[in-house]
Amino acid sequence: MARFHSLLLISLTVCSAARGQARAEFQFSCHGWTVSGDPLKGELRISYDSLGTVLDGVRLNLQQGHGVVALKNWVAEKTADDELSIRSESPQTVWILKLAPNLVRISSTSTNAVVKARASAPSNRIVARLMDPQGVPVDWVGTGEVAGTYGGSYTHNVSYLPLHNPEVMYFSLGQVSGSGFHSLFDRTADMAIDFPAQTSMHRNPKDRDFLDISMPVPGNAIIHILPDYFTKTLGAPFYAPFDDSFFKSAPMVWSSWTSYYEQVRERDIVENTDWIAAHLKPYGFQYVQLDDGYDRGPNGQHYWIEKWDQQKFPHGPKWLADYVKSKGLHPGIWLVPNSYAGAVEQHPEWYVRYTNGKMVLDYSTPVLDSTNPTVLDFLRKEMSTLDDFGFEYFKFDGEHAVPKYVPGVDLEKLYDKSVDPIIAYRKRLELIRATIGPHRFIEECVAGSPLNGTGYVNSYFNGDDLYDNWQGMYPLFSSISANVFFNHILAYNMAGEGIAIEPYMTVEEASKKRLPAVINTARQRESPLTGFGTTLPEARTVVSYVALTGTAYSVASIMSELPDERVQLLHRALPTMPIMPMDLFSRGTDMRWDKFKHTTPDTYIHNYPETLDLKVDAVSGVYDVVAMTNWRSSPATRTLAFEEKLGDAGNSYVAFDFWNQRIDGVFKDGMPVEIGPHDTRVFLLHPLLGHPQLIGNSRHITGAYSVLSLSWDGTKNLLRGSSQAVSGDPYSLSIYVPKGIGVTGIKGTIGGKNDVPIRFEKDGELLKLTFDGHSEPIEWAVSFRSE
Repeated sequence: MARFHSLLLISLTVCSAARGQARAEFQFSCHGWTVSGDPLKGELRISYDSLGTVLDGVRLNLQQGHGVVALKNWVAEKTADDELSIRSESPQTVWILKLAPNLVRISSTSTNAVVKARASAPSNRIVARLMDPQGVPVDWVGTGEVAGTYGGSYTHNVSYLPLHNPEVMYFSLGQVSGSGFHSLFDRTADMAIDFPAQTSMHRNPKDRDFLDISMPVPGNAIIHILPDYFTKTLGAPFYAPFDDSFFKSAPMVWSSWTSYYEQVRERDIVENTDWIAAHLKPYGFQYVQLDDGYDRGPNGQHYWIEKWDQQKFPHGPKWLADYVKSKGLHPGIWLVPNSYAGAVEQHPEWYVRYTNGKMVLDYSTPVLDSTNPTVLDFLRKEMSTLDDFGFEYFKFDGEHAVPKYVPGVDLEKLYDKSVDPIIAYRKRLELIRATIGPHRFIEECVAGSPLNGTGYVNSYFNGDDLYDNWQGMYPLFSSISANVFFNHILAYNMAGEGIAIEPYMTVEEASKKRLPAVINTARQRESPLTGFGTTLPEARTVVSYVALTGTAYSVASIMSELPDERVQLLHRALPTMPIMPMDLFSRGTDMRWDKFKHTTPDTYIHNYPETLDLKVDAVSGVYDVVAMTNWRSSPATRTLAFEEKLGDAGNSYVAFDFWNQRIDGVFKDGMPVEIGPHDTRVFLLHPLLGHPQLIGNSRHITGAYSVLSLSWDGTKNLLRGSSQAVSGDPYSLSIYVPKGIGVTGIKGTIGGKNDVPIRFEKDGELLKLTFDGHSEPIEWAVSFRSE
């Protein structure tokens, strides 16, 4: 039996100062909970070990009409080792707080009972929708590389689609809230806090680190704590709070893989680097990553730091890395640190073998025994060499603890047979991270094994390879659907390398422009091959999904071939933003193309969300960015119900159509949306504020990036702000102007001194301001008057 203590002073008469101040505070602890209170103030505080304060300023209330009446001058009494009773006299009620392992049960004699409180919700404690075991079960499956290459098994974890709004996936940008959410997740402690489903949570307007909680207690209400949420509930093998000190948001990477495969040459990297530096770097783009194809032995084996192909890469690795950096970008490289072919003859004892004595191969290359200290010494040298070459981004492929996951490994031939393979694997990653430092980015392709690199890697590629057409993007959507719940929490999610945004080409057209090896590889991945590239609506869907979910942004096109309309898609969706998932569960990956014959996008059954809802609380305002997708090849009409889907009732919203840069209308309860085949409509939904308000800009799909300040002065009828645009590019601000209000003046300056010409046009309730970007922020102001 745990030992409990309580300090209960329940004489509630306030004494005069001359007689000495009476204290009515108490504290009661049990099962890791601590309830403290001051009956004189009528307030409680509920805390939990490892979490600190869960609820502060707790007040007991009764619902009366449309308001509540707070109970005061109540009496608290310990009625059992794990139970606290609170009695109020006027009106007469009894409340019981029963403390149990990982939960608090609150009961009341009144069916009109309501708890009002402030929930501690700083940036590391996020609003969340937790996995609902009462929902529809789905299978979260690892990728198939281990199973396909080595005959091993897939990894499986059960997850559940929610019963309520299963077709909607929720995300946050900033410290958001919403009446449809009733849970929090503490990223530091890997603990979830689940309040009753009827609870509403709204961000405190004075202190953004708190949520104002309203929790009905219709007889009983339970506050649950879910410890070790990611490991015990979701099935992740390890948890470590993701350190984003050096990488505030997911990376933006160009990879050579999808357009060149193993045929990539130095000149291909140079040409794409030049284009990216000129066209995407001003929009925040970061990395140029060389994939497979730079080194090969006669049997396809790899050496990584030696035997580079001098015909394809005549200047070598250091020159290439320096060239990328000379353009203001960061060089990256693909390798499989599990393997190395350069020591087979000198150090045969370094390698992992099957029971028949043959060496285990990973990407045609003998696998190293990471339980051997001399192998670790070599890995330190290998990574130091690559770092000295100048590479700053490392894509680790074929990543898994080989002795653990590959059938038939001779465990008796390992250097240290006593070491758990997972521990040895993590020690290897620890050494690599210590060698290259925290400022280098590691993308890990986990090859079907669980996420055993957590704490050492910056992103996970935990899906299947993409290929360059609409069907080839389905692994991207599957990875987002299945894995985005861990994005920015365990690591960033690399949903797929090489989004398809170039215009559609037939196989015959592509054969005239692509290397034969690229065509042949595509044929192996899709049979029959339907073509290359995407339609404009399909490209818009791909870009929208990556940008609004906060996953890694990876392109792989031959960039100079992109027409301006496709380049504009990238410009409006870069850079990546520090978006967090609110849905902390996998939507599953159990629906696969190869289960069915003659599968097409129209016959493929999946759990992809029909709607993405990104809740934004930023300088640009508090609003929702809603993306609605039509996955089929026929037009669709849907209705977005605001209260049911957005979790907010009673507001009227102005809907700004981002891709078309226009107002779609003002709506009260919901809005109809027409969506073309494979297209995605993106709306910024702002609740009407009763005065002119900023509702979007042309720079970024979230509406948040580039807006540095924003304010409304009601006494002067003045809307003002500042924006950072891309130098030389037109930048537009869209402002909603209610009927009956006119514009009296528009002004733009740099530093409050130098005037900036601003072009404007008024179309109904939309006022659009346009100016050319400068290297410095533009300060802008619009004055209004009633007409």
